[in-house]
Amino acid sequence: MFDKSRVAGAVLLLLGTSAAADEFRVGAQAGIPNWSMDIEVPLLSVSASADPGANPSAGLVAQYVTKTDDEVEDGFYIGVEVGYTAESGSGSDELTLLGAQVEVDTEMSWVADLLWLAGFDLGDVSALGGQLEDVSVFGLVGASYAGGEVAVTVPSLDVTGSDEAKHFGWKFGAGAEFNVSESVALQVRATYTLYEESTYRDQGISLEVEPGAVEVRASLLYRFDAGDLFGRL
Repeated sequence: MFDKSRVAGAVLLLLGTSAAADEFRVGAQAGIPNWSMDIEVPLLSVSASADPGANPSAGLVAQYVTKTDDEVEDGFYIGVEVGYTAESGSGSDELTLLGAQVEVDTEMSWVADLLWLAGFDLGDVSALGGQLEDVSVFGLVGASYAGGEVAVTVPSLDVTGSDEAKHFGWKFGAGAEFNVSESVALQVRATYTLYEESTYRDQGISLEVEPGAVEVRASLLYRFDAGDLFGRL
C-alpha cells in the first residue's frame, strides 16, 4: 500500500507555490470505464473473475496548472487534479463453495482521484482537414480511491446479503487538450488503474476482490487566472 501521508505532503507542496500558478480549472467529466474484478476465497482456494464491462460514469473535476512561461506559446506545464466520479460498473459470477452454488455480484459505486499532470503545448496543429488551436498533450499519474460493494447469494439456502469496502490504487495514462474558446478547454484521456485487494465478508464467506479498470474520459473545463482568483480572496 502506498504512503498516503506522502501523497498529502506532495499536494500541499504544490499548492503552496500558488504565486507561480497560472490557471485554476473546474468542470465536469464523463467516461466509459471497463472494469474487471478478480475474486478469491482464500480459505477454500477458490477463485473467479467478474467482468462488469463498460459502463458510463460522470462527475466533477478541478485542476491547478503551472506553466513555464505565459509569454511563450509552446511550453511545458505541470499541475494537480482532484476528481470524483459516480460509477455504475457491476458484474456477477458463480462460485461453488462446499458443494453449494454461490452467486457473487460486484459493483464499483464511486471513484475519487488525486493526479499529477505534466504536458507540453504543441501550439496550432493541422488535423482533420483543418487547424486546431492551442493543442497540448499530457501524461498523468496518481492515486485513486474507489468504493465497492459485493453481494453474495446462496440460492439453495434462499439467503442473500452484502458488504462494502474501499480500494486504494494507482492510475496512469495520457491525453490531449483542445481549446473550445478562450476560457473553455476540452480534455480527452485514456487511463489504466490497478487497485489493491480488499476483503469483503458476507454470509460467513470472506472474499478478496482486486479490481482494475481501463477508461476513456472527457473533461470540459472552465479556465481562469489563478492569480486573479487569489488576489480577490
